[in-house]
Amino acid sequence: MKSLLTLAAISLVSGAALADVSDLLVDAQGNLLPDIVIQLPVNGPIYNAPLDISNSDKVYALVDGSLPSGIYFYDVLDLNFQPLSPLPLADRLFDVVNTNGVITMTRLSSDPSLPPVGVGPGGVGHSMPIFPFVSPAPYLGRPDLLCAKKVLLFELLPTGDFRIVENTYLRIGDGQPATVSGIVFHDTDHDGVRDANEPGIAGSVVKMVSNHPANPGQVVATTTTDNFGAYVFSNVVSGDCSVVLEIDTQLHQATTPLDVRLMNCGCGSQVVDFGKFSVDTQCEGRTPGFWRSNNGIAQIQAGDWWDELSDLNLVNAIGWNYNPTGNVCSWKLYMSGSSAYNMAYKLSSHLAAMKLNVLSGRVSLNCRVQTQCGVMTIAELIDAANAALAHDGYTPPCDPDRALQEKLKNALDKANNNQNWL
Repeated sequence: MKSLLTLAAISLVSGAALADVSDLLVDAQGNLLPDIVIQLPVNGPIYNAPLDISNSDKVYALVDGSLPSGIYFYDVLDLNFQPLSPLPLADRLFDVVNTNGVITMTRLSSDPSLPPVGVGPGGVGHSMPIFPFVSPAPYLGRPDLLCAKKVLLFELLPTGDFRIVENTYLRIGDGQPATVSGIVFHDTDHDGVRDANEPGIAGSVVKMVSNHPANPGQVVATTTTDNFGAYVFSNVVSGDCSVVLEIDTQLHQATTPLDVRLMNCGCGSQVVDFGKFSVDTQCEGRTPGFWRSNNGIAQIQAGDWWDELSDLNLVNAIGWNYNPTGNVCSWKLYMSGSSAYNMAYKLSSHLAAMKLNVLSGRVSLNCRVQTQCGVMTIAELIDAANAALAHDGYTPPCDPDRALQEKLKNALDKANNNQNWL
């Protein structure tokens, strides 16, 4: 079979009738991509041509409704006609069926990892996924062509030859250095998708690594997630790169890929989230509300944990020491009446709940949490809260010891609600 690259170059040089089609490309919803006018060739300018602009590399090609049924495929090239698609030809073949102008298509490759066909314009018919593709090298002196590439659509003929049926130009992003950002989150349900109640994880190390043949594996940049688990790499230039999350496999298990290759690094801002969960410890809290319920109290009585609760420096609304004695009514009133006016009382109720989470085996003392005081183990958090209560059992508004107790209370509250595990 003739080389696509050779055929494309010969066709263009020989002046074959190939009209640049500005409405060839669509997004995942079937919407036509906007376009601008550029000057070509690269070393020109000689003529103007439309350039489709996409905010995502998830780009699809429309097959003209007037084309006959048959086998079609695409090629993505840089402006010097070097191939940018990492897929072999067999993975770029599509069986196209034209039924009274309505196009349906099927990818001939059986590889399940390849993107499926998309929707046509207005949700009618199908469009052909032309991704993934890699970034082209920058064109010296032409910043307007950063990330620009050429898309050619071919028809495979019964003779084994093929012809170009449509072609256009494409750019991902605004042609400026981009950002790569994301969240490292605690994947509570282990499904690889961040849910609304799954918190970010602070202090995680994320790296940007080069995949360029000249320096494969070289760390280009390193950053650490903030208190919300967010990270960002700014001014990322065009190239072949990966975003990599560092993980201690003895402490955590990943629920998403740890090494994500960006086929269009630097071409349009991209988001890469990472999920993980703790595997070496049991970290599943229960709230003060649970431990004052009949079910919670039954577990306290079955474990005979009243004495362990009495060892804590618990206080009540007026700052007096509270000693659980096994009186169920007293315990229910104490836990339900917890108020933040005396922050020490509110801290006491969450400390008691966490102590019971540990006693019941739901939470290991080695579980780590993100707090306003930094990363702490549950053992350290319990000790800090207990010491703060011993120091001052009555901390109403304006009390100088209230701020620290509130930070400790917030950390215990989130842990009891499974919102800040690391």
